[in-house]
Amino acid sequence: MLLAIVIFFILAGLFFISIKQKEIYKKAEYLEKEKAKSSVAKLAETAEFSCGKPLCIDVDKLLVMQNRTDYNKFWPVKSLSIRKVFPKNNTEIICNKNNYPECGIFKIYDAGLKNIETVSSFVVLCRKESEQGYFYDKCELGKIIAGFEIK
Repeated sequence: MLLAIVIFFILAGLFFISIKQKEIYKKAEYLEKEKAKSSVAKLAETAEFSCGKPLCIDVDKLLVMQNRTDYNKFWPVKSLSIRKVFPKNNTEIICNKNNYPECGIFKIYDAGLKNIETVSSFVVLCRKESEQGYFYDKCELGKIIAGFEIK
């Protein structure tokens, strides 16, 4: 009888521990998602991207940052890309120095993980243009997309 009671409490304890473990994993995933959400808008404001206005990204800086591996552990996310939203032309072509502005996606960072969920925020993509000797900012609508790992 005493052995049955001990086994019962062991099984009940294991059941309780497994439920708590699932709750902890869900909480960790939720916190990771919130961290990614809060950092999406902040990424647009960093010196590496900002064009000096709120939620404005300098496209020339994006082109330079694409091939930099120095920042891989700097980003608080597992993937980072920026997509042109408007005007819509050639949106599936990945941007580089040779094909810009006839492209639509800037791939900044990708950790290569498979279980990634993304969060995004709208930003302004600006670049310097010149016409008849006058320089001005040509701006387009974009979306910064950050991915985080889900377990």
